[in-house]
Amino acid sequence: MSTPASAAATNPEWAGERQNITGEIGTAVRHTLVYGLGNVLGKFIGFLMIPFYTHYLNPTDYGILEILDLSMSLLGMFLAMGMTAAMLRCYAAAESDSQRQGVVGSAFLFAAVAGLTVFGLAVWAIRPISALIFGPKTPSIYLLISFSNFILGYIVTVPKTYLRAREASAWFVGVETAGLIVMLVLNIVFIAFLKMGLMGILCSSPIVVVLQLLIFTIWMLRRVPMRLSYAALHKMLAFGAPLMFSNMAVFTLNFSDRFFLERLRSLEIVGIYAVGYKFGFMLNFLLVQPFYTMWQSRMYAIHKNPRHPAVFHQISVLYSLLLIFAALGLAVFSAEIVRFLVGRQFAACRNVIPVVALAYVFYGIAYMAQTGMFLIDRTRLVGAIGAGAAILNLGLNYFLIGRFGMMGAAWATALSFLALALACYIGSQSVYALRLGMGRVLVALALGTALYFASRLVSAESLPISLLAKTGLLAAFPVVIWNSGILSEEEAATILSAKTYLMGRISRPYAWGSRRVEDWE
Repeated sequence: MSTPASAAATNPEWAGERQNITGEIGTAVRHTLVYGLGNVLGKFIGFLMIPFYTHYLNPTDYGILEILDLSMSLLGMFLAMGMTAAMLRCYAAAESDSQRQGVVGSAFLFAAVAGLTVFGLAVWAIRPISALIFGPKTPSIYLLISFSNFILGYIVTVPKTYLRAREASAWFVGVETAGLIVMLVLNIVFIAFLKMGLMGILCSSPIVVVLQLLIFTIWMLRRVPMRLSYAALHKMLAFGAPLMFSNMAVFTLNFSDRFFLERLRSLEIVGIYAVGYKFGFMLNFLLVQPFYTMWQSRMYAIHKNPRHPAVFHQISVLYSLLLIFAALGLAVFSAEIVRFLVGRQFAACRNVIPVVALAYVFYGIAYMAQTGMFLIDRTRLVGAIGAGAAILNLGLNYFLIGRFGMMGAAWATALSFLALALACYIGSQSVYALRLGMGRVLVALALGTALYFASRLVSAESLPISLLAKTGLLAAFPVVIWNSGILSEEEAATILSAKTYLMGRISRPYAWGSRRVEDWE
């Protein structure tokens, strides 16, 4: 079989196509890395705070915080109405600056009016709602602060989405990271020094969101006049409204297990499970969400490229392999992660991590699989598939949590995401077929599963030997993938091209420094 290099030399058209595809993939990877860097910094700060939180908060407080976050996320599923995806879609389809400004201005006015209206109507019901969720012993001020923070965050979503539409990923990540650092400082001051406990965490978020709202909104208003375009708003609502069901499904699939754990077990179990879930959830923050943040706008630009079938195919395979490799790393080292990063009262969460990591492999693949439905505006089908997966998840949660507790919750999530991925793939292929290489992805998934079970056989008596053996098993995954034929010739060539590009970028500062030293001498 000829190598990629020899094929390119003998077939200039093939080489040009590969360069085109590599360029598209490079653009997608660049924006994903920027968003991913922001998420890495955010999660790094968050994980630095886990020992801090578990020291100053008891599992019940941690469980209350988790339920508050999930309650606000659930409200967001109703209020958002898929506006982010709709705004990105309509912005990409706009043919002039005036139309694009109409999309942004209409979305902002809609978010501001809807958010403030909902806030005014709901404030009076905070006490009975709080009693319904937590019982009468939990102060309702917790829910009021969380709800205020949610409304502010809902409004600021529009200027943030405008940054994403302009592919200003560096600015987006910069402001978000600054906000996280400010929140970290406030949490330490409020909790460690002022001894505010859970109230300290809750009060930090609104302060940061108000600052972000001011910064993002001022930036946006300098570029976009605030005018309402009924045509643009109608298009966004028509595109986004069906996604409300998909968003509700995402919430249900991600977080409904906490509510079942609270009712069927206890808030203490919710807190322990939430800590383990956060480690498995790292896959979502580090890879899935950065990819999806980029993909929501970039897939439309790629679709305009005549070579888009090959681009979609390669991105699908390479992205899926990266997901599986990252999940394998989390699963293999789950015991060590818990041992060094959390308090002993949360140690039981270690068994949750591998299952949750597997769940987010399926979740990430589902995002890629539904591309065809978005490209031809079949958001109703997306919503229907999401609703079906959510119903399945509720049934699995009730059945499995009642019998197996935390592990039942984790497996309910994994099985539901698997069903979502399969349904998205079948539904998308039925309306707009794309070659996504899922057969090879399944082979890689089987390989990762085998390596994980092999890691379970490693003795934990000697930590150095255990770490060395598990590192070897993890390293075996890319070696087998590269040498087994799972990667196609084109995908291998893309990886080599990316390696050459990255080495060139890395070597530039060194070469510049060497020249400066020679000039000095």
